Amino acid sequence: MAYDLLIRNGRIVDGSGMPAFRGDIGVKDGKIAEIGKLSGPATRTIDAEGRVVAPGFIDNHCHYDAQVTWDPLCSFSCDHGATSVIFGNCSLSLAPVRKGSERRLSEFLSYVEAIPMEVLDTLEFTWETFPEYLDQMDHHLGVNVGNLIGHTAVRYYVMDDDCQKRTATDEEIRQMQGLVRDGMKAGALGLSVSRNQGHFDPQGVHIPAIWADEKEIFALGEVLRDLGTGLTLTFTFIDVGTKYVRLTITDALGRVTTVEHNVVVH
Repeated sequence: MAYDLLIRNGRIVDGSGMPAFRGDIGVKDGKIAEIGKLSGPATRTIDAEGRVVAPGFIDNHCHYDAQVTWDPLCSFSCDHGATSVIFGNCSLSLAPVRKGSERRLSEFLSYVEAIPMEVLDTLEFTWETFPEYLDQMDHHLGVNVGNLIGHTAVRYYVMDDDCQKRTATDEEIRQMQGLVRDGMKAGALGLSVSRNQGHFDPQGVHIPAIWADEKEIFALGEVLRDLGTGLTLTFTFIDVGTKYVRLTITDALGRVTTVEHNVVVH
């Protein structure tokens, strides 16, 4: 077989869990065609002697929500071998967002994740809805992206300033469900929520996601269950009960739940 690209003499770690082995990789039409001791001709050949050849890593918790709009490679994850990044974590995404509310939404991300507002203020919001945000990214990506719908953004979009004052009404929850449904249908990876009591805005008030009760959280997760796709990710400070939290959400929603947390040791 003739290859477009032939990578020779590498130490191959194929991601299957089996031990590394020495070999060649032939690529044709943008896909791996063969792995082994290869001898076919190639348009381009790379000698990987002394190097590891492996699938790209997944950076599963990052906050490139703004940076991706001007840096399609999401530096510096790509420099460390990450070819896929997941953001929208900690309930913090930059969509949906109402016109005129862009800076306030940016403040939540800025304060929790220590991203200077001087940077976020340069962002040009050309979208309002989550599908529009995904479409904006889709034309400029240099890495694979999995984007989570942030509960804080959804709650702020529906409830405005009340999102940091009270629980949601049934009608407001229905509106939030509609936003999550639209985002999932457009290609979102899932929904991110936060129960981290250390997540504040610049004024010292808990970010919107923290104000939600269980009824609201489960109602949003039910959208994923009904669609039969997506995952839920929650971030929390806990001392006990992680397994209970994860299993409760997973059993109720029928979706994979990832609980990222800091364990408090007494």
